[in-house]
Amino acid sequence: MRKRPAPFRTLLRYAAAAVLLSAPAAHAAGDLPLFLPYPKIDTNRWYIANGWTNGPVQSCEWRAEAFSGHDNNLRLTLSDKGGKVSKISCAELQSTMKYGYGSFSSRIRVAKGSGLNTGFFTYIGPPQGSPVHDEIDFEFLGKDTTMVQLNYYINAKSQGAFFVKLGFDASEDFHDYTFVWQPDKIRWYVDNKLVHETADGVPIPTHPGKIHLTLWSGTPQVNDWLGPFEYKEDVSADFARVKYTPLH
Repeated sequence: MRKRPAPFRTLLRYAAAAVLLSAPAAHAAGDLPLFLPYPKIDTNRWYIANGWTNGPVQSCEWRAEAFSGHDNNLRLTLSDKGGKVSKISCAELQSTMKYGYGSFSSRIRVAKGSGLNTGFFTYIGPPQGSPVHDEIDFEFLGKDTTMVQLNYYINAKSQGAFFVKLGFDASEDFHDYTFVWQPDKIRWYVDNKLVHETADGVPIPTHPGKIHLTLWSGTPQVNDWLGPFEYKEDVSADFARVKYTPLH
């Protein structure tokens, strides 16, 4: 269960970050880019997590200062410039709108290092106005960035993580990651190639969710999953774009 976000609505400006171009409803029509290179983050469209953590599995604190622009991309940085909760800072961006069936795509260069997690996923659940926790994930574990973990949740229950060998190191360059969510199927793509899909007839999430972009570090509680984390130097992940196209 995710903690309740602290309020943070100040418009932040960077050399080159991101802007949401529109605020679609959960099942809006049309092809809707979520952000493109631009010198601000529109906090009416995106919630920037700041000053809190997501429970005992997270060793860093979400900080607004962890976002910046880099080569016209949105950069998420994990550093030793934390706040009151943790001396380590990390980054989470959430869409303020919820999105339903459709195609979710991002172009990402992930962070490398034991104990790190770079995430691109949809989530709905407490305290986001829904008693039900549904989620669809791309998660990149920094301990082995030649693989990606795919997963989805229904009513807070994991439906089984699946690991895909990428054939490249995802921390070295940008690649396209897409999942297509339909009422009867979820398909995950890497560089437009299908890498995994749900079996026929299995349950599929039904609740529209918010889009999340994250970079965080784990605690010893999740060492078996993420590997042990020890801060040595700043690390970063870059997002070149995020795009949502509703199912027609």
